[in-house]
Amino acid sequence: MKKTTFKHCKILLAAALLIGGSQAIAQQAWPSKPIRLIVPFAPGGATDQVARLMGTKLTAQLGVTVLVENKPGANGNIGADYVAKAAPDGYTVLHSTSSLAFTAAFRQKVSYDLAKDLAPVSLVINQPLLIMASNQSGITNVQTLRDYARKNAGKLSYASSGTGNLTHLAMFVALRALELDATHVPYKGGAGAFPDFIAGRTDLFADPINSAYPYVRDGRVTAIAVTGAQRSALAPNVPTVSESILPGFSMGAWQALMAPAGTPPAIINKLSAAYSVALKDPEVKAKLAAQGAEPIGSTPEAFKSFIDAEVRRWEKVVDSSGIRLD
Repeated sequence: MKKTTFKHCKILLAAALLIGGSQAIAQQAWPSKPIRLIVPFAPGGATDQVARLMGTKLTAQLGVTVLVENKPGANGNIGADYVAKAAPDGYTVLHSTSSLAFTAAFRQKVSYDLAKDLAPVSLVINQPLLIMASNQSGITNVQTLRDYARKNAGKLSYASSGTGNLTHLAMFVALRALELDATHVPYKGGAGAFPDFIAGRTDLFADPINSAYPYVRDGRVTAIAVTGAQRSALAPNVPTVSESILPGFSMGAWQALMAPAGTPPAIINKLSAAYSVALKDPEVKAKLAAQGAEPIGSTPEAFKSFIDAEVRRWEKVVDSSGIRLD
């Protein structure tokens, strides 16, 4: 066996320093080419709109083009899996939603592990839901909801955008807190639920405020509660769920940025900081406010704590409710 000489050691040390230095330079130079921002939902929706707004601001901030790419399907899991398997170099990142937490809470079989394969970068926004009643039901607040349920035993119903998503779980939790029984009627998205709801074929529906508020504003349905921690500026006369149904309760359709696990911390932190700056931009704040969205921005560490808590929270609901996904 050959002995390692002092000369060989110097060569190995120099090589190691060169590799380490090259990696450091590569990280410092990030970004040096376009960044792909993967949206795991269809173009034109609420998530896509926010992602494109943020992408425009990040393009100006970072000096490279931020390209939004839609990879919809499987309630956001196709896009999440795509990013989870991407190179951890900061050039492919995920703009996703609370669907990530629900996938984990329902212990769905997916080909990525939220905790191991995706690195938290930043919370972006939160959009509360509006809990609404059809005008035909005559329900205008929590008290009239109780009266309706008492007078129409076994007939109370609520729509959702799909079994196991936030529109289903929000209504489930609210009705359970009121000790009311109701039939769940799932649809394939809010677009499918609204026609029957407006026509009075279902009594209740909870939907993100950006898509629900126009129906309330136009008088086609009645808002009875908002799920945010505070009342919404879009509907200031509508009480929160915490005020009227379940003290301390709040939830929303949050959106967030994640990267492949193993992405260098320096890149993660730079992305997080860029999002925080963009969310303070007056134009961004105005456009988000028009959608009833609350800008957040957070450190990667704060987002990790948040999403861990969200998964635990909804696991308890899933386990206690017996709700199962087909």
